[in-house]
Amino acid sequence: MKTLLKLVVLLFCVTTFAQEQKVDFKKIDNDLTKATYYFADNANIVEREGFFNKSGKLHGTWINYDVNGSKTIIANYKNGKKEGTWSFIKKDKVNLVTYKNNKVVNVETKDIIIN
Repeated sequence: MKTLLKLVVLLFCVTTFAQEQKVDFKKIDNDLTKATYYFADNANIVEREGFFNKSGKLHGTWINYDVNGSKTIIANYKNGKKEGTWSFIKKDKVNLVTYKNNKVVNVETKDIIIN
């Protein structure tokens, strides 16, 4: 009985603190739908945005943001597969990872110089 009570209390705590993420979908045309995901703890700040094709697969450019609105990742998909150059933006550098047909073909690191 104690074990069952502990399980019920644990499940209550988990569901109490779980937050649902806000997502907006906007149909662009017959082929693309834009999705905007907001941070779960602040539904006014965009966490990431990008596109789905008519098959429901990631397609085109996806951008991730930090809580201050700065870009952290710029990614590209083609019919659900990683394609092209992705940018992983850090405070003082950018990692560029190039994909072809969902496989890494090149990795570069570039320093960010701010005057």
